[in-house]
Amino acid sequence: MKKVLTFIFLSILITSCSQNSSKNLQWIPFSWESGTDWGKYIEKMAIYLSVTIDELPYKLIMQLDLGTPSTVFYGKTLEAFLEKYPSLKGKLHTTKYLLMENMNLQLDDVVFNDIKVGIIYDYMGKELSLDTITHEIEIGTIGADLFQDKVLIIDYRLNRIAITDAVPSDYQNVSFVSFVNFRISQGLIKIPFQINGNIEHLLFDTGGAYFCLMTTKKNALSIGGTEILDSLKATSWAGPVSFYGLETVVPVSFGEKIMESSIVYYYTEYALFDNFLKQENLWGVAGNGYFLNDVIIIDYKNRRFGVK
Repeated sequence: MKKVLTFIFLSILITSCSQNSSKNLQWIPFSWESGTDWGKYIEKMAIYLSVTIDELPYKLIMQLDLGTPSTVFYGKTLEAFLEKYPSLKGKLHTTKYLLMENMNLQLDDVVFNDIKVGIIYDYMGKELSLDTITHEIEIGTIGADLFQDKVLIIDYRLNRIAITDAVPSDYQNVSFVSFVNFRISQGLIKIPFQINGNIEHLLFDTGGAYFCLMTTKKNALSIGGTEILDSLKATSWAGPVSFYGLETVVPVSFGEKIMESSIVYYYTEYALFDNFLKQENLWGVAGNGYFLNDVIIIDYKNRRFGVK
């Protein structure tokens, strides 16, 4: 009898572990946007996911931006859909037309039902005519709110993401994946880097795809060389911002992962972001650049960030 019970227990355990393997995840493919921004070619500018919204019969895409607390639609682009689809217009909040309720958002085969999505009207988004559409429509930004209490896995090597309730069993081995605890504020994660022997917290921002590191001029000068290796103007929520890049000349690591020498960018005349870093007690921002050959595991449930 004991042998039978042992066999049953082991069978259940093996089945459970295999079901929680990364091989059984619902992987969602993503694509990189590349192009020229302010005269400079950027190979991997932003991560985009194909989405379906309330079964609208259009090819829609949204940028994955974990540096943004909330998922939003671009108001200028949304207007055309609201005019043509009264059922969609009926989901506007009755007293605040910068919010849509009871939305259904589908990423490949993964569905988010009855969610709230904000609407922003600024330089983001383009007016369009649904009668002349011949390409994918960028409708908005997927923010960090969709992944709270979940585990988000970004496989940069194979251009795909997965959303699950628990870290897969084959990602739990600490010799296989380097996990560190992170802080969280308004859904945004702050991951600890070791920079020149000090622990510094950086906002992890998939929308900051240009950079490995971005910070204030003072911080950049403390870890970078004296020669400006790169400069560019990037588009931000506050408008165009100038950035200058210096080669890192001090050790930078994340957990057990030692980062290769990279460019640290600093900004000028960006008081809004400078104030944000001070308020959130952040050294700067870590973009996708450091992890382009890795798989990262963001365990929002247990506030752990892993690199494989």
